[in-house]
Order: sequence, then C-alpha cells, then structure tokens
Amino acid sequence: MRDLGRTRRRMRAKVRELDLPRLRTVEELTAAVAERVGRPVRLVPRRMRVGEPSGFVERRADADIIHFEQETSGLHQAHIICHELAHLLCGHLAEAPADDEDDEGAGQVELSTIDPDMLRLVLGRSHYDAVAEEEAEILGAELTRTLVLAPGAGTTSQLAPALEHRKGQNV
Repeated sequence: MRDLGRTRRRMRAKVRELDLPRLRTVEELTAAVAERVGRPVRLVPRRMRVGEPSGFVERRADADIIHFEQETSGLHQAHIICHELAHLLCGHLAEAPADDEDDEGAGQVELSTIDPDMLRLVLGRSHYDAVAEEEAEILGAELTRTLVLAPGAGTTSQLAPALEHRKGQNV
C-alpha cells in the first residue's frame, strides 16, 4: 500500500523547490513551468469527446501541448491545467521523438494516416500508472493553491457543478 501522506509531503516540497512568485493566472504558471522544464508549453482549450479525460498533454518534438476542456468553469480549467503541468514537472511523459529521425520502420503504420484526435485519445493519458496519477493529482492541487485567483474566478462550491457533466468518467 502506498503512503499518501509521504506523496503529499514530496509534492508540497516540489512546489517549494519551484520557488514560484505569486501568480495571478494559470497562463503565468504555465510560463513558469515551461521555463522550469526547458520546453515551450501551450494551452489549447477544446471540447472533449465523451470518454476523453478532461485534459491531457500531447508531447511534440518542439513543445508540450496541454489540451483541456473548454466547456467548464475557469476554476475547473485551472485545476485540469495544473494537473497536466504536474505531469510535466514530475517527468511522467516520455521523450518526444526528434523531427529528423530516420523512418526505419518499414511496414509500420504511418502515424500521419491516423486521425489525430483518435491518436490523442488513445495515447492521451493511457500510459500513466496509478502512482503517476496520484502524484499529478496532489501536485496539481498544490499548484492550483499557489494561484492568486481573482474574486469570482471560481470557488470550491462552483467546482462540483462543473465536474457533474464528467460524472463516471476519468477526470
């Protein structure tokens, strides 16, 4: 059995190590994380399909793209984005393939022939294990707490209704 308290302490320590200034927006936090991980991070709001998670990271050779549900509250969007930023900070993603790699895989399916949305759905977060998800949930919550959200940007009481449409799905 995993020690949840130990994971919480490690993730809180990770936030302290980041030594973040008081940030007002999730975009400012994203820029700080991008600087920290040494890769551009772009935020892409989109309407998620039924069965998709509320957010996921797409690792490209040139940047990490965080896709997140656009049809939810600002607070829920911040939580989703912080969860995905946590995956980046924890190093949960595999390295992106280089753009100039030789195509030695004769007979393999060319990825460009597969619908990109379907590819993202299949590869989205399916490779994370339970420990990685636990770390990302805890660190994501800690990152969300570092934000100085403007009044009205969202409250805990607004989060539950925002999550209601995702009931029974992996958010």
